[in-house]
Amino acid sequence: MTNDLATVPSGQHLFIDANICIYHFTQSPLTAACTALLQRVEMGNLVGSTSVVTLAEVSHRLMLLEAIHVFGLVPRTAVRYLKEHPDLVTQLSQYRVATEAVATFNVTVEPVTPEHFRAAQQLCARHGLLTNDALLVAVMQSLALTDLASNDSDLATVPGLTLWQPRP
Repeated sequence: MTNDLATVPSGQHLFIDANICIYHFTQSPLTAACTALLQRVEMGNLVGSTSVVTLAEVSHRLMLLEAIHVFGLVPRTAVRYLKEHPDLVTQLSQYRVATEAVATFNVTVEPVTPEHFRAAQQLCARHGLLTNDALLVAVMQSLALTDLASNDSDLATVPGLTLWQPRP
């Protein structure tokens, strides 16, 4: 089941996916909706959680976007180029500033354990999820959370999850 992110009831405890933070920190038609959600969490109107793996995904994607913008890299080859030129990575900083800001939004960052990984492997096999999405669900299940803020509609296929998606 999917719902409009703007209509999450006050007091709800949501797990926040990487794309919500990425939209917040970049210019997108979904930026305003994601920023509004994070502001509600920051003010205590909503409770927000995420995981270390999700935060790493945010950091990685923001690093690539920054490198593409700063160095004029081609998106398709940016990862390979940065691996071949690690000195360029040391010149990037905005991705770090952004990911460090997530803590100021009053979002709890949950650890990921080997038990989460084992559960995620089963979720991959059962629901056809990719690894990071399955880890997200495994962490949510360990916290007994059912509400997810994400723009990944494939997660709506997981029984028991309520997906809250940003809309322009």
